[in-house]
Amino acid sequence: MNAVLDKPRAKVTRRPAAKKIEPPPVTISAIRNWITAAEEKLEMAYDSAELGGPIDMLLDHINHDVILEPNRIIQRDDLTQADAKRVYEGLFAVLACLQGAIKLAEGSVLQATLEEALALLDAAQSALDPVNDAVRSLPEGGLAHDFERGRNLAIKTLKLCDYRNSDYEGFRRHREPGAAQHNFVMEGLVEVLSETSLHEGFAAVLSGAIGSVIIDADYFGTLTLAETQNGVPGEDGTQAVNDDAGTEGNVLPSSYSAAFAFDAHCRVTEAEAILDSRMHDMNSGAAYGALTLVGIAKAKTAAVEVRATRETCDEASNALHEAIEVLGIVTNDHSDLASEGAFALLKLAKRLIDDNVGALP
Repeated sequence: MNAVLDKPRAKVTRRPAAKKIEPPPVTISAIRNWITAAEEKLEMAYDSAELGGPIDMLLDHINHDVILEPNRIIQRDDLTQADAKRVYEGLFAVLACLQGAIKLAEGSVLQATLEEALALLDAAQSALDPVNDAVRSLPEGGLAHDFERGRNLAIKTLKLCDYRNSDYEGFRRHREPGAAQHNFVMEGLVEVLSETSLHEGFAAVLSGAIGSVIIDADYFGTLTLAETQNGVPGEDGTQAVNDDAGTEGNVLPSSYSAAFAFDAHCRVTEAEAILDSRMHDMNSGAAYGALTLVGIAKAKTAAVEVRATRETCDEASNALHEAIEVLGIVTNDHSDLASEGAFALLKLAKRLIDDNVGALP
């Protein structure tokens, strides 16, 4: 017995403690996928709901109202912390409505689908908490960034318009036969109206564009829906081809040619300012003559802004030609980089006028 007790025992080897496995960090990509998947499940549930019933009405509100802005914002490539905060706050309304929908759907085939969507959106909102690393790694964003987004959207919208294309004209007699109006503003307008953060920058650019030229707003006073549709001028109560309707014959409004006319006028104005600053140093009759001719050309390009016609464009082009000829003599006699810059601006202004006059009636 004692021999058994006295027998040396092997030491028990302790099992090493299990390593704690940390879950992988949540990424913005994962959050996007959760919200997208939830939106798809909600749309499936909406399609399956009894038409006109309480659950149908509530799911319609969720799918086509409260979830739209959070889902749109989270998909941005340039997502910011300010955006993440908007999505985080916007999901409160989605989750609240969804909980009500689940209550209405208890015992139905829709319940499981709605609960899955709720779990995805709840996980997404939790991951969008400002203290989480995925959110903190984003650029800050804010009001200045939002303004730039709205500004860029307005610029993109304006660039869609080719001022030499008559398809943008409201009255069908000015468009190509059989063409409906191409409303290039609609896409940008829908986007900006769906998010208030874009309003300031978008409105600032359009206000500047409109305010920089003279636009005959009364021209659109008789514009009707029928005018913007495909059809024959004169039918459906639209203006006939020979109908003056408050305009000068078939002359297009200044808004049609505002872009090139405004650009040309700006170039001439810049050239005039440059030459005026160089008069003291050059001090020659030719230089003063060139400045005078540039002033005349400036007035002629301003007239094109007011009303772009072949006549006003021809007068502006001729005035620019004379100014360019005389200023060319000045730049040959004086090695002056500033004057050469003014010379290039005048040539650009003339080219803008000449390239666009062919689109006018």
